[in-house]
Amino acid sequence: MQRIELGERPARREDLTAWYESALDLQARSGLSVTDFAARAGVSAWTLYEWRRRLSRAADQHEAPPPRLVEVAVVQETPGASSRLSVHLRNGHRVDVPSGFDTADLHRLIGVLESC
Repeated sequence: MQRIELGERPARREDLTAWYESALDLQARSGLSVTDFAARAGVSAWTLYEWRRRLSRAADQHEAPPPRLVEVAVVQETPGASSRLSVHLRNGHRVDVPSGFDTADLHRLIGVLESC
């Protein structure tokens, strides 16, 4: 059985992530199972599985969050009142959009609101 050299395991905790990322990348490219790779590298298979789980979870957290649903309430217009759109934000602010608001302006407003 040929020994796999990973280099010295870092002593500093903040360097471990990069070291295990490198080791798991090498394992994936080797074609060996995690158990066989760990035996040849002189590390615990359980530790490699644990680091693979941690790194996967960290990667998932950096992905864009799923879109959130926003409650929309339709309020009946009062006869004689001008028609308008009123957007109530979670922070308590309200944005009133007058009737006849240009479509391009509405798209820009939505873009600003979505970036908040």
